[in-house]
Formats: sequence, structure tokens, C-alpha cells
Amino acid sequence: MDETTWQRWGATSGLVAVGAGAGAMVFERGGVSPDEPADQIAAFFAVNGSLLLAQSVLFMIGAAALLWFTGSLRAFLAAAEGGSQRLSTLAFGAGIAQVAVNLMAQAFQIGLATTPPAQVSGGLVALMDATFALANVPLAVMLGAVALVSLRYRAFPAWLGRLAAVAAGAYAILSANVAVSGGPLGPGGELSYVLYPALVIWLVPAAIIMIRRCGPVVNTERAASA
Repeated sequence: MDETTWQRWGATSGLVAVGAGAGAMVFERGGVSPDEPADQIAAFFAVNGSLLLAQSVLFMIGAAALLWFTGSLRAFLAAAEGGSQRLSTLAFGAGIAQVAVNLMAQAFQIGLATTPPAQVSGGLVALMDATFALANVPLAVMLGAVALVSLRYRAFPAWLGRLAAVAAGAYAILSANVAVSGGPLGPGGELSYVLYPALVIWLVPAAIIMIRRCGPVVNTERAASA
């Protein structure tokens, strides 16, 4: 498989991640607050446990695809940034951290979904919610770094760089879920459903642009001596 094909597969993995995430949302049934009575928490997981398990499996598939995309994104950004590639490396590291924390949150969800409902506690639900919220911090950093490389070095078109900046702001706001237990910004709140799609809105056109720009890698030393 040549380098151009690898580049296309890497960029396409971003669309695979979006598809897996969209499939996972089919199983979304809202959430339960850790402040609710124990019997209501148990009832929620008794009814939705199998759906949450299926959702986590799809999110895991999406996370694997997103890891591959993050590596391709770093190469794409680095080609435009050049030099020390500091921002490209920051975007890569933050993307890896986001996937890692999100997988940890999925582990909590899988554990709660497979635990006998009567043994599920509000404390474990709160820990799961906090881990999901913490995953927004590195995601905001990644998108912020992408925005800077795009606006300063033209890695992506300026409009997509600005969209990355807006998405970074959205996930910075969502990280406040760590300190908010209820209301529009709390877990499962109305505002969270409005802000969470920001990644997809940026990722789809970004992946398409990366696919369209894929081309053979030019060996500059060989070209200069030719």
C-alpha cells in the first residue's frame, strides 16, 4: 500500500469515527442524575443497561478510528506548520489524551451497565459523569491547536480554522460539567446536546479536505538532484 493510500485511509478514519458515534447515539436514552433516589437509579439501569452497553461498544469503535485520524491529523498539520511543529504535536497529544479519558468513561459506563441494577450507586454515576466531562478538556486543547495552525499556517482553510476555534470554545464550556450537577449544562442537560455536535461539525469537512489533498509525498532531496 503506497503512502497516498495510507493518507486517504487515515483521513477517512475520521468519517468512520463520526459514523460510529452517530450509530451510538441511536441508543441514547438520556441519563440519570447521581442525586436521584437509589431506586430510580436502579430502575434506569435495569431498563437501559443493554442499550448503554451497545452504545459503549460503538463508541469504542469510534475511539479506535479517532486514534488513527489523530495521527493523520498531526502529519497534515505538521506539513503546514514546519519548524518545531509545536502546535501540531500539541494537537496530537491532546487528541490522544481525549480518546484515553473517553475510553475510561466508557469503561465506567460498561461497568454500570453490566452491574446488577440494585448495586449501582449514585457515587459511581457521578464518577462516570465527571470522567466524560474531563474528556472535554483535551478535546478543547486539540481543537484550539488546530485552529491556530489553520489560521496562522493555513493548514485548513480559514473558515474551518474559525470553526475549530468555535468548537474549542464549546468543549471548554462543556468541561464545566465537572462542577455542575444539574441544569442545562449538567450531564444530559439541554445545552450539552447543543454543544456536543461541535466536533462532528468540524470533523466531517476536515476529513473531506484531508482526503482531497492526499497526494504522493515528494522527496525534496531527490527532486533537487534530478
